[in-house]
Amino acid sequence: MRVMITGGTGFIGYHTATALLEAGHEVSLLVRSIDKMLNLYGEKRIRRYTRGDICDAGSVKKAMRGCDAVIHAAAMVSTEAKDAERVFHSNVEGARTVIGAAIDAGVDSIIHVSSVTALFDPNARVLDENSPPGTARNAYGRSKVACERYVRECQEQGAPIYISYPATVIGPDDPGLTEPHVGMQAYLTAFVPLIPSGNQYVDVRDVAEVHLRLLQQQPAAGRYLVGGHYLKWPQLADLLEELTQRRLLKIPATGGFMRLAGKTLDRVREHLPVAIPMSEEAMDYATRWVPMD
Repeated sequence: MRVMITGGTGFIGYHTATALLEAGHEVSLLVRSIDKMLNLYGEKRIRRYTRGDICDAGSVKKAMRGCDAVIHAAAMVSTEAKDAERVFHSNVEGARTVIGAAIDAGVDSIIHVSSVTALFDPNARVLDENSPPGTARNAYGRSKVACERYVRECQEQGAPIYISYPATVIGPDDPGLTEPHVGMQAYLTAFVPLIPSGNQYVDVRDVAEVHLRLLQQQPAAGRYLVGGHYLKWPQLADLLEELTQRRLLKIPATGGFMRLAGKTLDRVREHLPVAIPMSEEAMDYATRWVPMD
């Protein structure tokens, strides 16, 4: 099987491409940086690649030519206020361009890699594949919800689309330091907040395995959660101490205080001498997380 993948130099895309290659499939990557791709995969492993952007229909169609399946894993992930406009435009237009081109080309199987944020609703008790699109108010979350509505419309019209919903993705071999890893780094070097709610982690290799199985086993087109493990914040602190054999600084705080702190940091971030991995949107998820089934 020949599979076109967007986001192949990103965390989920890289591991998904690697899983497909190890299973004997051929991949065609759409990448913005050929040098980054070669550094990740080596010069001989990727035989088909196209330099381009997910919002450029020409390069998308070129990368897709002759492919049996498409995995759209590319997305700009940022919960910082300064990136809001770029995040929304890139994610929404990119999804419409890639998914739309795959449908027009008659591709047999399409995987849209979504996110728990596409379903996020702080008033829900639990999230599952029947949950409606979420109620996010900020740019990244709103972009995922807008993509979700578009892709579900395509599904309802009969397009052969799977949607996967990874929770917070962590694991080895991250081509760049993604936001969950930045957060983990902060917990180990600064402090772990003991706040309401919790977080939900899934190993990137499990996410890649789900994508591989969807293409190889061809279940019914639909929506598939990849929830991993839900941990309340005190549980996460205890687990990190057990794994590292270190005593970590644990600071109790209310959800309201953390959200206010994130909002304040959004306003003064550009004037700070060091980067602090907190934002209003990130703290909204961190203090109001709803477990995924």
